[in-house]
Amino acid sequence: MKKYWDLFWHFRRIQLMKMMEYRSDFLFWLVVSLMWTAFNYFFFYLIFGNVETVAGWTQDELMIVLSFFTMIDALTWSIFWPNMSNYTESVFSGGLSKYLLQPVNSIFLLTTEHITYHNVPRFFIGLAVLIATAVKMDISVSFLQIVLVITLFLISFVFLYSGWFLLATISLWVEKLQNINDIMPGFRRIYQIPRQVYTGITSLTVSFIFPVALVTSLPSEVLLGRTPIFLCIYFAVFTFVFALISYFFFKVSITKYSSVGG
Repeated sequence: MKKYWDLFWHFRRIQLMKMMEYRSDFLFWLVVSLMWTAFNYFFFYLIFGNVETVAGWTQDELMIVLSFFTMIDALTWSIFWPNMSNYTESVFSGGLSKYLLQPVNSIFLLTTEHITYHNVPRFFIGLAVLIATAVKMDISVSFLQIVLVITLFLISFVFLYSGWFLLATISLWVEKLQNINDIMPGFRRIYQIPRQVYTGITSLTVSFIFPVALVTSLPSEVLLGRTPIFLCIYFAVFTFVFALISYFFFKVSITKYSSVGG
């Protein structure tokens, strides 16, 4: 474990040094990411500013969902996107061989080597707004609730990462599938709003069949004292199984790799 821990932080130092080589580019994308965050909150007020409730959620409660979304979105572009883009590109270029030949777990290398930093402030903005909103609403939370919220947030992280890794692995089966990494970001709009907004077959699909709508809704509901125990357990079990499927799909798919493309 110490080897992996040291490698993880070694990668972080290397990525930071690379980004500091082009400070203007780093600052530009930092400003862009902050502007996107500002636009998200601006359009929230634009759309919901004069609405008392949406699917039973008040404005402040919707702000909590949006804050969780902001934090997850920051991780999406800081961790998911650069690593998965590098993964698929290495398949098409033949560079995946260097990951497979290292005396370290290949999945660890593929999913931790590349992390960008210009979206990190977005995470802390979302966290700050979340705390400020909770204080404004005078929400009283127990230690157990805090632990459960953090656990559900981490489960959401694993759920999204497993889905993206599974999709990226399809590149081992289909040649030049360059836009495979555009699929998971499209799901972001589903969990930007509470799960209760969806009804009928749509609700069944995004809450149970592929529970992407639970990503931000569950930690928000727990924080608000509405803990849906069944859904929390279901989401945890689903994510665990989903992660295993993603792992074994990679193990099977890697046999398709010939080091000269998918």
